[in-house]
Amino acid sequence: MIRASRVFLFVALVVCQIYLAASSFAQSRNEAGLVIGSTVTPSLGVTTSPGSARAPDLHFQSSLALGAEYDRTLYSSARTSIAAGVDFLASPFDVKLDHPPAFTIPGYAYIFLTPHVRVKFRPENSFSPWLLLGGGYARFRETSPRGVTGFSIGTNTGALEVGAGLDTKPLVKILRIPIGFRAEVRDFYSGRPRYGVSVPSNGQNNVVFTGGLLLRF
Repeated sequence: MIRASRVFLFVALVVCQIYLAASSFAQSRNEAGLVIGSTVTPSLGVTTSPGSARAPDLHFQSSLALGAEYDRTLYSSARTSIAAGVDFLASPFDVKLDHPPAFTIPGYAYIFLTPHVRVKFRPENSFSPWLLLGGGYARFRETSPRGVTGFSIGTNTGALEVGAGLDTKPLVKILRIPIGFRAEVRDFYSGRPRYGVSVPSNGQNNVVFTGGLLLRF
């Protein structure tokens, strides 16, 4: 199991360090989001041999997701702003399969680390919608199927990220940090873990619904 909660704490501390290092700037060109939510993975079919009975699909339970995001504004006007940054997302608890078939993994943990470009509309308004496109790295760590020996654990793959969300202007200040709120939905399309059974596709969608604090500095 990936110690995702520890990694998330480390990333949160890094975000705080970035804030302290950048607090001398007069303009708020940096944003950091600390978000929490749920990951939903669509069901996957299982490949069967000709003449064999159809195997049950793989159904995934929703799982808790923790994320940290950083953006640096590259261009800003009254109508649009463009920022470059990086997203970190992890599961503090494994994604569980619902009644996994025989010889199938019961679950897996994940980490996504994806640089991105975010385009925000009406960035100085009370509510600012945005679109995001990025891509980077995904790591899955599977739980071995019961009764299976020598199962290879750990899958590294690429990931494509697309997303949309809504940010608010800063509503409060804590320790002189202006803080607003962010709500978002993102799809991390990646390779797949080793399930222990054959599936038709080499990729899978990992749809994430999150919300949380947005720090500006």
